[in-house]
Amino acid sequence: MSANKDRLALIELLSSIGGEHSEDLRETLDRVAAAIATGMEAEVCSLYLFDPQRERIVLRATVGLDRESVGKVSMRLNEGLVGLVLEKDEPVCVPDAISHPRYKYFPETGEERFHTFLGVPVHDHDGRKKPLGVLVAQTLERRKFNKSEIRLLNTAANQVAQILSHFRLRESLATKEKERLEYRRRMIEANRQLKDYEKVGGKTRHAPPAKIRRPRLPGLSASPGFAQGSAHIVGAFLSSVDRNQKSRDPKAELKRFEDALARSLAELATLRVRMEPLMPEADLKIFDGHRMILEDEEFVGRIRDTIANGYAAESALFRVIEELSTSMLAVADNYLRERATDFRDVGHRLLRHLRQEEKRAPFTKPTIIVAEELTLSQLMLASHDKLTGIALQSGGVTSHAAILARAFEIPTVVGVEHLMESVVEGDQLVLDGNSGVVYVNPGAEIERDYVSLSKRYEAFKRELIEEGNAPTATRDGHRVMMLANIALLADIQMALRYGAEGVGLLRSEFSFLTYEDFPDETQQVALYGKMLEMLGKRPITIRTLDIGADKYPAYMRVPREDNPFLGWRSIRISLEMPGLFKVQLRAILRAAAKHDVRIMFPMISSLEELRRAKELLAESQAELFKEGLEHNPNIEVGIMVEVPSAVWLAPRLAREVDFFSIGTNDLIQYLLAADRNNRKVAHLYEALHPAVISAIAEVVNVARAADKEVCLCGEMASDPLATLLLVGMGLDELSLSPLFIPVVRKVIREVDYQTARLIARETLQMASVQEIKGYLVERYRDLGLINLVEMYR
Repeated sequence: MSANKDRLALIELLSSIGGEHSEDLRETLDRVAAAIATGMEAEVCSLYLFDPQRERIVLRATVGLDRESVGKVSMRLNEGLVGLVLEKDEPVCVPDAISHPRYKYFPETGEERFHTFLGVPVHDHDGRKKPLGVLVAQTLERRKFNKSEIRLLNTAANQVAQILSHFRLRESLATKEKERLEYRRRMIEANRQLKDYEKVGGKTRHAPPAKIRRPRLPGLSASPGFAQGSAHIVGAFLSSVDRNQKSRDPKAELKRFEDALARSLAELATLRVRMEPLMPEADLKIFDGHRMILEDEEFVGRIRDTIANGYAAESALFRVIEELSTSMLAVADNYLRERATDFRDVGHRLLRHLRQEEKRAPFTKPTIIVAEELTLSQLMLASHDKLTGIALQSGGVTSHAAILARAFEIPTVVGVEHLMESVVEGDQLVLDGNSGVVYVNPGAEIERDYVSLSKRYEAFKRELIEEGNAPTATRDGHRVMMLANIALLADIQMALRYGAEGVGLLRSEFSFLTYEDFPDETQQVALYGKMLEMLGKRPITIRTLDIGADKYPAYMRVPREDNPFLGWRSIRISLEMPGLFKVQLRAILRAAAKHDVRIMFPMISSLEELRRAKELLAESQAELFKEGLEHNPNIEVGIMVEVPSAVWLAPRLAREVDFFSIGTNDLIQYLLAADRNNRKVAHLYEALHPAVISAIAEVVNVARAADKEVCLCGEMASDPLATLLLVGMGLDELSLSPLFIPVVRKVIREVDYQTARLIARETLQMASVQEIKGYLVERYRDLGLINLVEMYR
């Protein structure tokens, strides 16, 4: 580098560029790159920008590399030296880039001639340090950039950020102006249509406004995997029927309705038989409920009367369903609101048979179902061979649709905001069930990426499963139990298929959500008995009801709370309703008479709660003994450690229980004050936060000192990047989603225990999420395991 005046000239030149932008962003960035290359005495200066929608870093400007590669060269965040700059969020200087393990060669750039690499991050200029991209200088000769030169490139990166901010602001203003004009145009068109509507007496319906298209729609992963196909919109019942359609032949319409009614009843019976192996008895009762609606003389009679009054069968059906569901939804009663959904579902079924849509041919090409919600009647579509995925605007990961999608292993994304207004029939979709994203009419590059990713994922999954279900151990023989988290009967089949050695967490409340009333002891004993029969001699840990927050059964009358996750939920409800609590305790004790069953209390925050729960358990045991009913009088008792107070009370709690199970899902959100269901703070909900890792280590150390078993059963156990850290901290049991058992098992088998312990020791010394993630990625890369992480993250 020449004298300081050259550097000053560079800064002055960058400042002048910052004040006099071209109308074209690429032209401006090319001028910036040329100025930096001159000032740094480098043969190459390039700017790579981060594309958050594609989650890739793309070459956007260069001097020195082949200009034809601009816009074509891209890489993931974990690829190349450019990606390393963003991962570390600090300058990276490499005298001989080609010899670096992170070097990624792109032949179209012609960069093989250049040796020294210096890259600095470009951050958003609004104070949040949001990464925008990477500014890179390269030289032909091997050279070590000094601190002054690195500071200078950082200064240049700040100027680049200002330029990008200027263009982004200008683009935003232009977009807002376009949106304002478009809104005005739509309002004018809507007013015109309204006048046309009024001119014809209000008897016709004008077309709905044009859809707002969004190319990338984030949601929640309900069933993993990747899917591509044409969008098929289902569930258009309310929007597709003319409520005023009349008929000249009521007898013919009545005959059509009676035929549709008979076919609907037959279909329900067939569907119940088909779903019986996949669903618990409690869930199957919903089919019986729908049959009762179809056989209800009052409901059917109202439709017949409306047909007799001169309406077409479809209009009569619509009018009766609309009237009933509207009145039910108007009542502040969860049970009645649930019944409104059942009536609409029955309406869907009848309408489909009235229109004889059941005769429609199966899908002829790969198809992704798109719906507001997917009802049981619409699940018949799951029989189509060409069904590749499901995308739902509403619904959660525990809905019927999500549960059955996992049972069928259909990639599914739920909770997709703006889905119905962004997708039209026939749109080409790419669905990422691993990360919970739906792409609408994506570009060729995204489609190619996902075709490749899907093939690799399926081949990889087969390979992992074929490795066998032998006990999981490290290379030097350290044993780790691989258990499954399950919610319903159907999950057990999947858990066994993927090699679970037992169940570390049965979320018992999910079966309760489908009952019309709190299930009695006999019903619960039968439910647990079916599960235990399928598991054979494998162990199971049953968590008592964790209802509340976002999981209230329809039959429970609960007050509305401003912050339900910190309110009346879980063990707090059980202890305030001891009669119902003891029904479940008695059922678990009876089911445990001949099986390996443990019981676990959720959300324990004090010794008082634990002792009261144990008192009720002892009372239940005494009652069963007195009644002469077979049960397990010595059942092991544990708690979920999922609130901060339990972490710090762990030494005292350990004296009262047989085992701990660390529930990271709630523990993370309570430690970090970040609601895991709130998109606004989703970036703060971080399993690899130092505070979370320290809390886990504290609980493990306490359990080990007290000679008590400790398991980790949150979603963190399903993250292969966290596997070696958790094993190294001393966790000998991991309970995770069945689909992730093969990859976590593979990670454990590829290392020795001492390596995992070293990783844990070093990680526990780190002070930031970024440092921890960067370290773990590097260690996995050194161990040749990074492909396992990339495939499942």
